[in-house]
Amino acid sequence: MKRKHIVLGALFAGSAAILAFTGRTPAEEVVEAAPRKHAVPLAVSSGVASSVVTIASLHARGERAGAAGGDRRRALFGALSLAPPLPSAAPAGTDIPPLPTAPPAPDIPFAYLGKQAANGRWEVYLARGDETLIVREQTIIDGTYRIETIAPPTLTLVYLPTRLVQTLDIGSAD
Repeated sequence: MKRKHIVLGALFAGSAAILAFTGRTPAEEVVEAAPRKHAVPLAVSSGVASSVVTIASLHARGERAGAAGGDRRRALFGALSLAPPLPSAAPAGTDIPPLPTAPPAPDIPFAYLGKQAANGRWEVYLARGDETLIVREQTIIDGTYRIETIAPPTLTLVYLPTRLVQTLDIGSAD
């Protein structure tokens, strides 16, 4: 940092010296706009409009802006997608049934109380209402939950009726 400060100080001193020793008198010459070489006459509009009007060509807006049917090389904001095209939609006459709705997953009914490492395996203490449970990996609770893994900071449960995987925070391994 010291070298950087020395360089910045030297640059500051040099800038101050240049400001102090250069002349501050304004330039003697006045800068003016250069005259035009060819004067462009202004169009004078008279009250009578010209009767001859020519239109060079008309183009559809879609062609000019590069719409779907237009020329892709002239597209203003055209995009190139390398993804395969989506499958076509079902015919208009077919009746599509609604997707079945999955039952909502229940909230985890357990509260975390603590954990202990015993014989190289984790034991987790959970509470459900007034009941205290001591669970290890692969423990099944009331046929509805299975403890899949215990790897601090998370405990992974599987809700057996729907095979839904849920996690519970149990803190770090310390």
